[in-house]
Amino acid sequence: MKNSLILSFAIGLLITSSCKSEKNIVQDRVQVTPSTDTDSLAEVEKRRVLRLIQEKEAKISGYKASARRDFDLLHTDLDLAFDWARQAVFGKARLKLVPYFYPQNELVLDAKDFEVGAIYLIQEEEQRKLNYRYDEKQLKIYLPSVFTSKDTLEVEINYTAFPERNSGEGSEAITDNKGLYFIDPLDTIPGKPTMIWTQGETEHNSKWFPTIDKPNERHTHLFKLTVPDSLVSISNGELIKQEQLGNGFRKDYWEMNLPHAPYLAAIAIGDFGKVEAKWRDIPLGYYVEKGFEKGAAKVFENTPEMIGFFEEKLGVNYPWPKYDQIVVQDFVSGAMENTTASIFYEDLRLNEREAIDSEWDYIIAHELFHQWFGDLVTTESWANLTLNEAFANYSEYLWNEHKYGEDQAALKLVSEMEGYFAESETKQVDLIRFDYVESEDMFDSHSYNKGGVILHMLRKHLSDTAFFEGLKLYLTKHAFQSVEVHDLRLALEQVSGEDLNWFFNQWFLDKGHPELFFEVDYSQPENILISAFQVQDLENTPLYQLPIEVSWYEGGIRKSKTMRMTQAFQQLALENGTPVTQVYIDEGKNLLARRTQEMSADQFAIQFKESKLGVARYEALDSLVAREAKDQLLEILPMALKDSFWSVRENVLGFLQNDPEWREQVDGLEETVYELAENDPKKTR
Repeated sequence: MKNSLILSFAIGLLITSSCKSEKNIVQDRVQVTPSTDTDSLAEVEKRRVLRLIQEKEAKISGYKASARRDFDLLHTDLDLAFDWARQAVFGKARLKLVPYFYPQNELVLDAKDFEVGAIYLIQEEEQRKLNYRYDEKQLKIYLPSVFTSKDTLEVEINYTAFPERNSGEGSEAITDNKGLYFIDPLDTIPGKPTMIWTQGETEHNSKWFPTIDKPNERHTHLFKLTVPDSLVSISNGELIKQEQLGNGFRKDYWEMNLPHAPYLAAIAIGDFGKVEAKWRDIPLGYYVEKGFEKGAAKVFENTPEMIGFFEEKLGVNYPWPKYDQIVVQDFVSGAMENTTASIFYEDLRLNEREAIDSEWDYIIAHELFHQWFGDLVTTESWANLTLNEAFANYSEYLWNEHKYGEDQAALKLVSEMEGYFAESETKQVDLIRFDYVESEDMFDSHSYNKGGVILHMLRKHLSDTAFFEGLKLYLTKHAFQSVEVHDLRLALEQVSGEDLNWFFNQWFLDKGHPELFFEVDYSQPENILISAFQVQDLENTPLYQLPIEVSWYEGGIRKSKTMRMTQAFQQLALENGTPVTQVYIDEGKNLLARRTQEMSADQFAIQFKESKLGVARYEALDSLVAREAKDQLLEILPMALKDSFWSVRENVLGFLQNDPEWREQVDGLEETVYELAENDPKKTR
């Protein structure tokens, strides 16, 4: 009763102090609820205030803060053995920690589905047994005294981990949460290899060792793995020692002496073959089931060149002592960027013949780029996940641009946009968002696809020089640290001298995308008028500041102007001088926006014939096929079969295969197709 009276009094104060005009109150009343004869303005306003209170309270309660740091985890020493029959991990963990700022007399660790044994405080190698409380998720250890930030403490935890317990909850990107996986542990499935591998993202490594399982934590570690003599182990860092134990077992010592986040720790154990390579003095290993080594050599052959290219682009050398890439069975994601030891799913396990036409560069580049963006510099919270994943996604564009040309890179970018647009039909959220329900929800086409395209637009806005200098500063300033989105903005501002709040506010800190409508007035060919409208829902989406490129061709020479759009409606007089009959808006498809513009089949045919950009020719061909524009296609198809961009040639071949009637309508078509089959540089061997 008392609470109800207080709430009514508070609402009354809010209503009294709202200073609304009668007109505004009536407008709100219409939006909130239809009025009835018995409704009073005060009752309507009361309901409005209650709704606002509920919304504001939900925002506060739903906020996912970056993890509070009570301790700084310095080092983890793990001694692990594996019970293959029970799918259990026997562990002894020694953790070295320091209170982060405030004095502490309790230590809370993440430790999921363990059976916990004795826990000790280690002081000058003397053990003091500690009391603890355990709820199957977190381990609360009671310290014998208060420790301050000047004290370093070391605790030893004896435990058995059961990753199978309470497993199965995953996401679209990561389909399980066991953390550590036994694959055919008893060797009962014919043809299936026996393996162990781990997958720690988001906070699943605490399923097999006790830690502070948060992305804003950092530690070095030494993993001592007891494994059968017949198997190979791989982990982060360097293999510094192998100790024969007898009875068919061996202990491998893997040392990681540079700090990284706990979720990036990993092990893999199996009957692997290894292909060795090198970039400068960095050893590279490609691990795969025995018999597939020649395929792995081909699949991963571009890795040294990729490292060199990324080093040159970023101005920051590969930061770790080695890089291994491991292909496993039954992986729960496409791949995972564990520091120095990326793990890939089995589709990359190819024999020598299958690997001839391997097209796995995109995923290899993605995980490699994470070694800088995600591993060296790590998001401080899952709300900022795009600081890891947007860069990894954009690396696929960068590698395509370098290795295969701008046309292929541009088409890849369009594909990323379409992936985001498909998701946006049912989901539009801020890119940086602290209101997610589960951390796994962050692994979506916003964090990946949209984030990567936004980085591309940022690069276009700043120039290559400023963009990559800014990334160099960001990486060097925050190396071995965790970051939030403002750290990226400040680094780019420091280099460019430009305020970028407007860009980050509309793209990173808000939701949605521009919906653009264009009209082109050709009535004065020497001064074409472009009218542009932003038609997105402004109740939920920003009014964007956008650079819109308008291009045209004069005597085969491409010319362009950029209109900076800052209003819902703007016009650009091109002042082209030389009469032009056709212009293109965002011809290179660099803008993350839905565009509407009336174009005829004849205009698309002209676009195909005169555009210098492969992605624009691809769009023109695709549009003509979709419209079944027979007259224009009769002219375009022979040209498309000889187009310099292989994706255009591939597209037209697919169209002809699906509609064989065209073979008889285009002169010389069969001869051209046979020539492509024999001599096209991109033919399948």
